[in-house]
Amino acid sequence: MLKKALLPLLGMLTVAIVSAWYINFSPQRTSVSTTYQYKKPSSTYQFQRLAEDNTRVTLPAAGHWQDDFSELTNTVLGLSGQFNIFSKTMDLDDRPIEGNFATQDMIRKGGSSAGHKGISYLQRSIQSNNDQATFNNDTLILGSSFKYLQPTATDGRSTINGLKLNQTPKVLRQDTDNNEYLDIDTELARLSSVSKIIANHSKNNNATVENKWGGTITIDASHIPSEDNVKYLTVKASDFPGYSLSIKGISDVEKVVITIDTSGVNNFSTGSMAFDSVSKSKNIMFNFYNIDSETNYTGNVDWQSNNKETSNAILSPEGIVTLSGIGTFNGNIVAHKYVGNNTFPTSSTFPDLELPIDRNNDVSPKLISAPDVDFGSHKMNSETSLIGNWKGNCQVSGEKGKEIKINVELAKQFTSENGSFANDVSWQLVKSDYSSGSLTTFLQDFTTISARINYWPWQDDGTGNLLSDWSYNKEKKQYSFYDMQVSNLDTITEIGNYTATLRWTLVDSPGEST
Repeated sequence: MLKKALLPLLGMLTVAIVSAWYINFSPQRTSVSTTYQYKKPSSTYQFQRLAEDNTRVTLPAAGHWQDDFSELTNTVLGLSGQFNIFSKTMDLDDRPIEGNFATQDMIRKGGSSAGHKGISYLQRSIQSNNDQATFNNDTLILGSSFKYLQPTATDGRSTINGLKLNQTPKVLRQDTDNNEYLDIDTELARLSSVSKIIANHSKNNNATVENKWGGTITIDASHIPSEDNVKYLTVKASDFPGYSLSIKGISDVEKVVITIDTSGVNNFSTGSMAFDSVSKSKNIMFNFYNIDSETNYTGNVDWQSNNKETSNAILSPEGIVTLSGIGTFNGNIVAHKYVGNNTFPTSSTFPDLELPIDRNNDVSPKLISAPDVDFGSHKMNSETSLIGNWKGNCQVSGEKGKEIKINVELAKQFTSENGSFANDVSWQLVKSDYSSGSLTTFLQDFTTISARINYWPWQDDGTGNLLSDWSYNKEKKQYSFYDMQVSNLDTITEIGNYTATLRWTLVDSPGEST
């Protein structure tokens, strides 16, 4: 960006600087605030008022998920990945779930076990087509509204909300009125954002797919680059169903994330798809997303495929996922609603992934405006050096807290309106810094080479006005600020209005534009 500096000499010398600026764009890494934050509640017991019968049990307080999963980082599945099924609603046929779950509402048909290993969480309600339920979990955590009663002399079975338990979890805990174990709605909202990020990251990685007459679906990912041993690729919902899935171009150590583009589709089915010898040995995540409209998929996923060998994942946080037919699934399912019409045979989980870059939301640094500098009007030979006054604005945008580097260079030396050059004038960028508690000054001479300005955007939107921040820091005698200085003014021998041109350029950018 070209901007000017002005210096009038009167019998006077007038000097102005025109600054030239260049806007550069550099890709920056960003994540969908996916940091988990919580206030850890006290590990107290919950005390409940007894109902009419005195067999109601006061259960230990649930605590918070952080008590049980303290090592979580900002990965794709994150907290939801600790549960084989994570959904708002579970609608279960008379088929067992060998793993664990977290859901708000459960609808049951039959008496098969809902959950076997690990910790499960039932937050809000349970319905059944009979008066029975079975939970074989290591630990079952109930929402605060549930009523748990001990076995009676007449039946010998304990109950949850009136449903008789054919089998009782080894450990029962319960939310208190002012604390939930985890917030399912918040986690599903995060997963919706994650699904979008994955789709954005994958949308240009279109795999070559061949599916002849509903037979073998062959996905060739040979040309797609690997990122930390993960290949992100996109296929279309219309590439399915088939009777076999084959994936080529994946090494033995690579995982696969397949975004299934469901644009214009409300119903997706795998058909009775088997995994071939290669694909059944891979950890595959299936992410469902409408790429054309950039929206989460809200339709149906009918999973009839049968794969028990490795742990995979289905990510459809706003969709309905049905495990049906001969379908079995090993790993994790994230859905708005999970319908279990067949056995969920395992408690193993998908090996989670680091969250990729959201390529639609890269925060590239931008130089929005560059300032002018006014050195005022002075008599000939009255000054040998001057500090200029900043004029206008110096605005940037980028990622909050991430350094932006700006180079300033002299594009054209002081020249009067009569064409006289002030070639012996030198230029300095002066940095004043109070960070150590006392003032330290650094000079960068940029008469022949560029000088460097470093700035860290501190506002939430990533924007910054350098002149405003410098003025504040100067007034408060804190942090750092910059000034522009010219020297050797006694070498100017002719009066006039002098103008120079500065060039402002972002550093480490792939290109420039004027």
